[in-house]
Amino acid sequence: MQTIYRPGQWFLIVIPGALVALPPDVPGDVVGRLWERMPEEKTLATVVDVLTTHVGGSFAALPSFVAAVAEGADLRIALRGAVSAHVECATESIELSGEDVTTWNERFLGGATKIEITVETAADADGLPVQSGIVRAAGVSAELEPSDAEPLTAALGPAPIVGESAAGTAAAEPVAGEPASQPEPEPQPEPQPEPVEEPLPPIEDVFLPPTEVTLAPIVDDDFDQLWGATVHTGGTPPVAPPAPSAPEGDHDGSTVSAAELRALRQQPPAPNDAPTEVLDVAAAQGAASAGRIRLSTGQVAALDRTVIIGRRPRSTRASGANLPHLIAVESPQQDISRSHLEVRPEGDTVVIIDLHTTNGSTLLRPGADPVRLHPGEQTLVLSGDVVDLGDGVTVAFEDLP
Repeated sequence: MQTIYRPGQWFLIVIPGALVALPPDVPGDVVGRLWERMPEEKTLATVVDVLTTHVGGSFAALPSFVAAVAEGADLRIALRGAVSAHVECATESIELSGEDVTTWNERFLGGATKIEITVETAADADGLPVQSGIVRAAGVSAELEPSDAEPLTAALGPAPIVGESAAGTAAAEPVAGEPASQPEPEPQPEPQPEPVEEPLPPIEDVFLPPTEVTLAPIVDDDFDQLWGATVHTGGTPPVAPPAPSAPEGDHDGSTVSAAELRALRQQPPAPNDAPTEVLDVAAAQGAASAGRIRLSTGQVAALDRTVIIGRRPRSTRASGANLPHLIAVESPQQDISRSHLEVRPEGDTVVIIDLHTTNGSTLLRPGADPVRLHPGEQTLVLSGDVVDLGDGVTVAFEDLP
């Protein structure tokens, strides 16, 4: 990764295949933990875990940040706050922003070749190269290379000590000698002052966006633009007696019993020839045991935790093992809401929830009529089921337990 940065005040962590930018009021120990963990755990989840741990698990208290991690020939990037990024891919250029989001804006971009990140207004200054380290920066650009996604074979060393920026630090002048009229003393080496580590500035009060609310629009996507998606709490799906199918495949409000579910599992799954594009290593390893979803876009995610799919999906879940997968998809016709569908594993079952979307979601099951999902209601799914989100995007369920 060929990286050039512009001097500024933000902390910029640079390692082969990853860039992380943090504001100047973030404590130095947080920067140090990321520097130590990123070489061995070079993922976006590592950045989120360190930051949420620092703020006690509250997404609303997260500082602004940008994190970009190479995944093969692709790029995963997340932005929060008044920051922006420009990414050049094989077929298009994409502008991203972290403003007006409750959690963060996360995107998975295939075939990325170059990334430019801007975190603050920079004075006119020449760009400086950096291969790996922690620098003070206002922005950074990087040419991506195939080797960026490879794991690092050696530790990068202790975290560098970052003091004041070069622009704000003046070199100490040597002490002046005695007047010329007095005899000159024997030349002595100048005493070297003991190095003093500059303390990092304290955290100041900053404006934080409101926490996620459990409200969602029924038919108005503008409300969804303001408040984000509803994230439902866990619970056992209601069991109701089967009712006749509604005309034209509309949802009838019925659920599937556990006995019916076991019988339906014996049916062979429908084939799916969509190309595979694994979101992360954990998804590939967990797919065999927990089942997985495969999007028509080629993205694949293991059902080892909740998955939220939409144009700009959001979540209020805590960090660590409970951090949901957030999968962003394109929707040129705006048929798909920002947070559209939640997929939640519950014991030996998997349920889906339409998050009160504007245009709805449709369940397609082999040998059955299409079923329109009722907003906010849990619906059991089986291997071979497909959910149509609109705009040509579908979600197929494979190898469910």
